[in-house]
Amino acid sequence: MTNTTSSNSTLTRDQVESLLIMPLTQASTYLSVGFPVFTSSGEPIKVPSLSSMGTPGYVAEGSAIPEVSASTDEIVLLPSTVHSVKTITRVSRELMRQSIVNVEQSFAMKMTSDIARILDAALWNGAGTAGAPLGIAKFTGVTSAGTAIGALTVNVLYDMQESALEAFVPVGSTTWAMSPANLTRVRKLEDSTGQKFLQPSLSQGAPATLLGNPYVVTSHLPDTAILLFDRQQVAVGMDDRASITILDQTYANFDEVGIRVTARYDTAAMNPTAIVKASGITG
Repeated sequence: MTNTTSSNSTLTRDQVESLLIMPLTQASTYLSVGFPVFTSSGEPIKVPSLSSMGTPGYVAEGSAIPEVSASTDEIVLLPSTVHSVKTITRVSRELMRQSIVNVEQSFAMKMTSDIARILDAALWNGAGTAGAPLGIAKFTGVTSAGTAIGALTVNVLYDMQESALEAFVPVGSTTWAMSPANLTRVRKLEDSTGQKFLQPSLSQGAPATLLGNPYVVTSHLPDTAILLFDRQQVAVGMDDRASITILDQTYANFDEVGIRVTARYDTAAMNPTAIVKASGITG
């Protein structure tokens, strides 16, 4: 990056992929869940869905099959109201010349971390205002497992799995999401023999599970709620025009180089009932 000239100041797509997109996906707790990702070149993404096919029925042999009207819907990702996350970092040429570490890599890691933190705040619990997307914890139409839970017990977690099954969500494809405080509460839960319900993985490198399902911990979720969702029923929209640009002339009078990074993401539920929420947790 530091050797880039003004004639080649914007990194190629492959460079952006390796320096921004891939590290960002790894650094972001939301993007690393594994939601389906739809890419766009700037325009809104419309994902169609079949909301109803009518009610099928038993039909006798030789009888006419009644016709039903299908109801369709769509979710929209990356509307014009969702803006990009942007940042510019300035670095002196003396630092680039004198540094004993790879300045390019160091700054890329720092900027990726900053952007991941901003994106996570919005994608998990954003209010959908000021250009930020609406977060999964604020989605409407989700399945509620209670709004005044009180003390967190293992029965609350079982009730959430039951709610998922009643919404025709296969429990095996679900993931928990909670705050660090709720993780600590879950860690303290045990059965009558003292066996913890949160079990470490027996295989090296495999994630720990809670009642058989993986979990994500993020400080961007409130301590009053826990989510359980089918990760295949929540979509992420990504603007593929994410860029890293070297501004080697803008700050020339300061003998500095600017590094500009832009990224744009959005999220929406393809099936809101596949998200189970328990709220009102107090301890």
